[in-house]
Amino acid sequence: MEFISLADLAPIIAAILGPMLAFVVVSMRYQHQDSAKTRELIERSSKENRKLIEQSTKENRELIEQSSKENKESIREVTRSLADARERLARIEGYLRIAAAPPPEEDGGEDAAA
Repeated sequence: MEFISLADLAPIIAAILGPMLAFVVVSMRYQHQDSAKTRELIERSSKENRKLIEQSTKENRELIEQSSKENKESIREVTRSLADARERLARIEGYLRIAAAPPPEEDGGEDAAA
């Protein structure tokens, strides 16, 4: 049986381990660059999202304020309309000499005495 020395196996080991080591180093470098690009993209998109959120929040506040003002104005118009309708009804009742119905009396006083 022949004895193979480590010196004889060195070229075979180098031929196998060399490309594997080179592949590992290249792969690690690529992953590092890719993760750096990903971090930059995440940071950039995060900043853009914050700006968009702030902008949309401002727009929402403005729309809510505008809507609130419009609602208040419409309520005022309805109130004015009701006041005008009451006034017209009172004039019609006065013209027709119709008395307004008396307010309902509470029955609590009579029931307590009985």
